[in-house]
Amino acid sequence: MRLKSIAFMLLLSGLSACSTTQKPQESENLTTNVSEPEPIQTLSAQQLYQQAQNSEGATRVQLLNRTQNQAINEQNWSLLLQASDTLLRSHPEQQIQAVLLKSYAQAQMGEPQRALQTSRSVQSQLQTPEHFYWHQLVQGTAYMRMQMPQQSAPFLLRASETANRYQIEASQLNPILWRSLQSLSPQQLTKYDSGSAIAKGWVQLAKIKQLYLGSPVELHQASNNWQRRYPGHPASFALDEKVAELMKVEPYNATKLAVILPLSGANKGLGEAVKSGVLAALDNYQFEDIYFIDANLENQQLTQQLNDKQIDFAVGPLLKSNINRFEQHNLLEGIPSIYLNRSDIERQSLQHYYFALAPEHELDQALAHFMAKGFEKPLILAPNERSGQRLSEHFSSQWQRYNEQPPLVGLFDDNKEMEKVITELLEVDDSEARIDAIEGIFKRNVKSETRSRRDIDVVYLLANATQTRLLKPYLDVNVSTFVERIPLYASSKSHSTRIDSTDKRDLNGLYFTELPWMLPTKGLANLNTRQLRERFDSLWPDVADIEQRLFAMGYDAISLIPQLRQLSMLPGKSQTGLTGELSVISNGEIVRHLAWARYQSRSINKVSLEHLDPTPLFMKKQFEESSNVMAPESVAQ
Repeated sequence: MRLKSIAFMLLLSGLSACSTTQKPQESENLTTNVSEPEPIQTLSAQQLYQQAQNSEGATRVQLLNRTQNQAINEQNWSLLLQASDTLLRSHPEQQIQAVLLKSYAQAQMGEPQRALQTSRSVQSQLQTPEHFYWHQLVQGTAYMRMQMPQQSAPFLLRASETANRYQIEASQLNPILWRSLQSLSPQQLTKYDSGSAIAKGWVQLAKIKQLYLGSPVELHQASNNWQRRYPGHPASFALDEKVAELMKVEPYNATKLAVILPLSGANKGLGEAVKSGVLAALDNYQFEDIYFIDANLENQQLTQQLNDKQIDFAVGPLLKSNINRFEQHNLLEGIPSIYLNRSDIERQSLQHYYFALAPEHELDQALAHFMAKGFEKPLILAPNERSGQRLSEHFSSQWQRYNEQPPLVGLFDDNKEMEKVITELLEVDDSEARIDAIEGIFKRNVKSETRSRRDIDVVYLLANATQTRLLKPYLDVNVSTFVERIPLYASSKSHSTRIDSTDKRDLNGLYFTELPWMLPTKGLANLNTRQLRERFDSLWPDVADIEQRLFAMGYDAISLIPQLRQLSMLPGKSQTGLTGELSVISNGEIVRHLAWARYQSRSINKVSLEHLDPTPLFMKKQFEESSNVMAPESVAQ
């Protein structure tokens, strides 16, 4: 039996040996009969440039062109600049394309103004579709680098149209055009919605993203509809990756909310006004727990409360001094927050936002309207105190970015000095002196009217409600009757619901910016807001203007929470609030676009006024010239 077992094992061993000696032979034969292709070696931009340096003639030009293309692929902008300069020095026939790629490198290296100047040198010599494409791409890239998407968009859209028509590879263009359109408001996007099919496709997809961000089902459905309508469109690159990424964006899921306000001390009244607005907004939003915490507590007490209550979202503090303290000591570290003011400290977290009723928002809005109207010489009137000086300086500095002539600024110390300041600035006293001199020559009264200077074309008041009611009559009397009436504008400081209830005299024709919450509710389309205002007025009929504004701020702060992530991803997206149209810019600041209103026949009416994002003065001529560059005949046909 044992011999049989041994024999059987030997047999198996023999079979195994036969098997293992045959398989390598087959494998060896297969290996020798099949040859693998050698891998294709891709040279880096630096290697190509090195080869070009050691070459001559047409080979050198070809290698330098390949260097440029590879440098763009690698985003090696310094080498792109170097290769372009080399071509310019030794191969003048390559001048136009080399200059355009050099300017593109400059824009990407953070020198957009130099890029515009460089490309300008050849913009009258463009000969091919590729030249026109790169010229438009350089302009658009440079303006985006300067955070001017409204100026950038038309150039980039023209580049996209050219690339699509002539099958130009546009991988550099599509992402920056997409970012440019994301930064525009729906109203600004509409401006480009009537062009070519390429432009319409870009704009429609950008609008879809703004409208349905945060609503995954609707976003997916609208994106599919867009794809069916615009098959093969260059914006399709954004569908798979970018829109899918947006579909994952979820709002802040705040369950335990802390509202940190001054609930004791001298500013308790301000804190209570914000608290009332927060409570009013809670009717529309569900939180598991809401805690009102006094911002005047010591740091250790605040940290203890935030930890014990497991806070996952915070609103406040309100006072700038407290915000600075919170940021210096990282009291809200790891907690998404809406601070109710600006900060003097650099933003500590991408989850921290700043919501302030900043008057600078109104000044920037007024300036954008003045630019749209073509005003050239504004007169600014403000009280000669810290706020008036700061705001008049802000307006003046912004104005001079876009205009050659500085505005006239008149600061008055008290109500008695108002008339003197106005007559001096309008040069009415000089006119009166001339009349007196003529009467002295002729020894009799001369029928005459005083004249004011004629170069002032708009007046902007940065005065409070009482001061505005004193200034307006002086301006009406002293502005020359020989010229068209100068339009008068004011900030929200000029408007008071309490004073307006008894006194609207002499304000007819005055335009002003204001929180929608502070304007009459007649004709208001939003029924909920109208009912809220009526309920507010019945509960607090005599509340001060500042407390009304803070109520609206508290209400909007809560309303913003579900939209913050979406708003921060889309600078052009906005949300309607009691304090204005609200959007979020890159530094986390929540910017307000206020309503315009006008005093007419002793009543206040909301009006719609146009705005224009201005182009800085130093590049205005360049922008106009670049915008008027015509495509080469081969492109235009």
